[in-house]
Amino acid sequence: MTTTNKPQPARPDLHTGSRQLNAYLREHTGDDVALLGAVVLMSVGKVEPVTHAELRNWFTELELDPAYLPNEPRAVDAYERATGSARTKYPLGLNPHTGRKKQTHEKTGQTVTLMMRHVVRDETRVVRHLVRELADHADEALSYEVKLAEAEFEREIGPTIPIGSGEMTITTVDEEIGRLDPTERITITELIAQMRKDYEHHCRYIPSSRVSKMLRDYLERRCAGIRLQNGVYFVPRQHGQALSALRELAGRCGAQLNRIPLPDTAEQRAMVGDAFNAKCGADLDSLARDIAREQAGGAAAYRVAKLHKRFLEVKREAEEYQANLGAELGDTAARLDLINTQMAHLFASVGGAADDDEL
Repeated sequence: MTTTNKPQPARPDLHTGSRQLNAYLREHTGDDVALLGAVVLMSVGKVEPVTHAELRNWFTELELDPAYLPNEPRAVDAYERATGSARTKYPLGLNPHTGRKKQTHEKTGQTVTLMMRHVVRDETRVVRHLVRELADHADEALSYEVKLAEAEFEREIGPTIPIGSGEMTITTVDEEIGRLDPTERITITELIAQMRKDYEHHCRYIPSSRVSKMLRDYLERRCAGIRLQNGVYFVPRQHGQALSALRELAGRCGAQLNRIPLPDTAEQRAMVGDAFNAKCGADLDSLARDIAREQAGGAAAYRVAKLHKRFLEVKREAEEYQANLGAELGDTAARLDLINTQMAHLFASVGGAADDDEL
């Protein structure tokens, strides 16, 4: 008996508790379905630890545009994150055996807060102090503040040294820490150890905020995504292959990009058009206000250049929308022409002009 392997149908990204939605997702998943594009749900929480080298290799493997690869982690940023998140609060007078506070604490007790205070930031170093604040619990009045440790980031500076290089050192004030009871000393020691651990982690791995920005920028700029609301985008079908690769990358990083196929109907086109016009309109409104402010206050060349860059980005998005969906820009085209003229006047006022093909 001869058996043949039939091609398996594509699996939807999502499986929900709704039978009707699951049926819709199965019906509209596959290369033979006429789609306008996909609604993409982006979710980035606590990502998996990923190094810059791993991310670069994944970009190459998945044939993604390396222009959207985040920069390598910087030691100074690792210092900022590690010390910025160092904070804890606890009631004074914990029972060292049970870890519970005394019953009278709610009325008469005191509360200890350990936190970092910014001290110095200059071309050679950044300094923050770990301090202990003691507050009266009844009225939250601060009693006093004591320095327990100093976290210093010493910058490495040189023509061949990358910006942001350096090293963190933490020096404890043993005299002050030694005056505290054993339970507090343990808490302080653990907090300092966590700072060191966090610093090493952030020096090595890409933070979740950078992963989120990478995915968002790739969706909006490389995949011509139209933001419907925070974390929700429409991506035209022409960018389906790039979106699939980006979804694989997101999964490897511990994030999620789930696609909901959108049929090519008049109703769906209207919905996408409304979303694009709302976004583009808000961008143009903001740009028009800033142009008027620049005209009224005396234009500066560097600010005009930034405004022009914003204008070109909105224009690029409009052209991609028109090309991908075959849609008419209508009022948006007229507004782009108006702002184009305003930009030309701005350039003339600062004694310069953009290239003719950009205006």
